[in-house]
Amino acid sequence: MPRDNRFRHQVYPTKPTLKPAFAKVSTEVAKGRDDFHRLHSELGVREVLLVHGTFMGDDPFGICEMLRSVGKSVPLLAKGVNKLADTLEEKNRPFMSSVTGDVANYSEEFCEEFQKLVGDDPHVERMKPTWSSQNHHFARADLAVRLVCRLHDLQLAPDERILLWGHSHAGNGFAILTNLLANHRDSVKRFFEMAELNAKNAEELGKHWKQASEILAAAPSPHPLSQSVFLATFGTPVRYGWDTGGCRNLFHVLHHKRTDEKHPERTHPLFPPQLMTDIVTARYGDWVQAFAIAGSDVPSATKAKLHTAMGEVLETGLPAPKHGLDTKFIFPEKVRNACARWKFGTRCHTDGRNLLLEYEPSGRKSKLLRPIEEAVMGHGVATTIDWLPTHLGLVVDWLGREEAAG
Repeated sequence: MPRDNRFRHQVYPTKPTLKPAFAKVSTEVAKGRDDFHRLHSELGVREVLLVHGTFMGDDPFGICEMLRSVGKSVPLLAKGVNKLADTLEEKNRPFMSSVTGDVANYSEEFCEEFQKLVGDDPHVERMKPTWSSQNHHFARADLAVRLVCRLHDLQLAPDERILLWGHSHAGNGFAILTNLLANHRDSVKRFFEMAELNAKNAEELGKHWKQASEILAAAPSPHPLSQSVFLATFGTPVRYGWDTGGCRNLFHVLHHKRTDEKHPERTHPLFPPQLMTDIVTARYGDWVQAFAIAGSDVPSATKAKLHTAMGEVLETGLPAPKHGLDTKFIFPEKVRNACARWKFGTRCHTDGRNLLLEYEPSGRKSKLLRPIEEAVMGHGVATTIDWLPTHLGLVVDWLGREEAAG
């Protein structure tokens, strides 16, 4: 999507604006590299914010939301269920981190290693408070709104930058953010109005929604912060459109193995279904990234209305797929459309630089005794400490070239 995107969704298959780059990488390449300080000294990055993907947040399955909903419906139970919800919300993220470690999750150890690599500057931290990480439109819209407030609170100087480093659907929160920071009045107004009209009350949205709306309303278009934001996404599924006027630079790292010489940027079609062994071993790269496109959301019961409402905004311009005999009789419609889109094997985003990586085995095994390059069906490698120096080197080099080119 170009400038002036106005929340239009990407189409399938995408036609990347910039030619995708391919590379075969090894953990050995980045060993001994000592120039990561360039992130601050040359690129002016003051902050690096790590944002995890789906199911790694404080309420990934909407349980806390449901408990609080029960409390509102039955006042006698409110105190007890709200306390339980607060406790679960507090414990969820640490528990998930203890189970997954650095596979498909930005662990505390990952954050500490990142800080060691870059030195005293920039400051590196995981997003706190985090986002719910639920798998639906509203959850990702809420992430974007939280980020608007976070960026505003940083009070960055004109020559200072922030690098948002996100895994999986965190990247789609970033996509929404670019449309918000592009700050086209009519589309941003509609975004907030749809949320307000379909929320049960202002409390359901939270104070940050009102704050973000006011921040954007008081600023020009695009918002000045847009030129302070570097975006690096890892394993982000192709969903919402990007507004290139809403960020300074945009970079996508994708786990990919070429299977189609005519279209080397596409992955193996996901419909008809792949063999389970091919999925588990990530034979064609990141299976989750290719799978989690339009039609794969699972909204929680308490956010179903907001999910539908935000979908009207965030799926603007998404055409209904054409069906052949292989998909036209599949029901329900949501699954039928998803199957038709999976046939394209979409891997790359329309905008930004897509870097398609084939990972050589690092030798490390996951807790399930699989190579980490295969963990979570190829989706987990992006967040592992072993591959952090390689990923960081690629991002620093790419940003350096882009900034030098003006």
